[in-house]
Amino acid sequence: MGEPRRARWPVAPDRPAPGRAVGRVEASGGDVSTEASAEQARTPTSNKLISSLSQALVRSRRLLAATSALGTVLTVDDVADVAFRTAAADAAVTFAGFVLFNDDGSPSRVLAWPTLNQPVFTDIWVRARNPGPAAAGEILRTGRPRFDPTRTTYLTDYPDRREVFAAIGIDATATLPLIVSGRIIGVLSLGWSTPRPFDEGERAYLRTLASVYAQAVERATLHERQRSIVETLQRAILPRTLPDLPGMDIVARYLPAGPDADIGGDWYDAAVRHDGTLTLVIGDVGGHGLPAVSAMAELRHAARAYALEGRSPAAITTQLSANLLTAQDDTLATAIVATLASSTRRLTWSCAGHPPPLLLTETDARYLDDVHGPMLGVEPGHRYGQRTITLPPASRLLFYSDGLVERRDVSLTDRLETLAAAAATGLTASTGGLDELCDRLVTDVAGSAAREDDLCLLAIRSP
Repeated sequence: MGEPRRARWPVAPDRPAPGRAVGRVEASGGDVSTEASAEQARTPTSNKLISSLSQALVRSRRLLAATSALGTVLTVDDVADVAFRTAAADAAVTFAGFVLFNDDGSPSRVLAWPTLNQPVFTDIWVRARNPGPAAAGEILRTGRPRFDPTRTTYLTDYPDRREVFAAIGIDATATLPLIVSGRIIGVLSLGWSTPRPFDEGERAYLRTLASVYAQAVERATLHERQRSIVETLQRAILPRTLPDLPGMDIVARYLPAGPDADIGGDWYDAAVRHDGTLTLVIGDVGGHGLPAVSAMAELRHAARAYALEGRSPAAITTQLSANLLTAQDDTLATAIVATLASSTRRLTWSCAGHPPPLLLTETDARYLDDVHGPMLGVEPGHRYGQRTITLPPASRLLFYSDGLVERRDVSLTDRLETLAAAAATGLTASTGGLDELCDRLVTDVAGSAAREDDLCLLAIRSP
């Protein structure tokens, strides 16, 4: 076919043909083509572009990591902790602080890192009528962030903060609004120990970071409010007082789950029947939050009503289970219903899938481990059984929910052994009666670490 022919392109009079040099320029050391000069001119620009893209990628990764970390926390304090750590690690800040506002615009909470105890800081930044950064009012008024590359510009507008800047040890500052749905819920203050130019890329990054923080703060605030409402409702449902019977002590403890967990449906109750028999109930509704508390309220009031009617423990658990099945909302619960006649010390109880009561005597600690049926709401038509024993004089009987003993990665058998050993030791060491024993068990068995579930403890000393 022969050699391929090179295409010929028309050349405009004022435009060079492709591949030809435009001209030559004089440079020291000899003549250099403009093509080489263009290459040299492009190098700084390319480096700058690569650096900019690299910084953008790093900031995107940091934002993703911060968003992921903030998505796992539930309280405002935990949000602040994550925010301060990410700001210190990713934005190289040496000081960070939040001031959050109520719906009426008044300050509700001030959080700062690191925690500073100097009076010049606490008096102005924490205890003042308008705490937080001096520029907070400006941010609230304008809704725009403020970037101060050095302390000079900030102190020109707010000269009263000179001592605070010296105490914190900062120079450059960024003060940004925390905005959710167009509403400013707080102000974020960031400080650096040296001047900072705040180029447009960093300003955009800090604005985005503040937005991520704002969403997390709003979510945590709503969680705290809902948790407070649920906890208040649950405490209102639990009995305010316990019966006072001659020769018998009754003590109860209730502790909500840790701040990172939702309120559950644990409950207890004690009521005296018309014949003087004491009815004791402890239970745990599956799930958390308002649905669990609502189901708990229904079960608690129903159990009390059936007890006052004179029904046996087995009849009560059977009816409670039927009630849950009738509701058809998949609610399940465990419970123990017991009666104790003070004159004879005869205890009758029915256990519906609940952890066993612990009987403590002067010489022994043993579980009443009879199970008289499955969890409430599991098996249609199931009729629960019951058992009766006579308690030894001056014995103690402990009813509890699984929040006292269950721990992740630890077998329930081991935890029950821990409870029995702690109760036996506490009974010997306690001089303050049931109150001191219950406090010891909550401390030694449940521990001070954040709990994953609620905890109920109901203790009785027989005549």
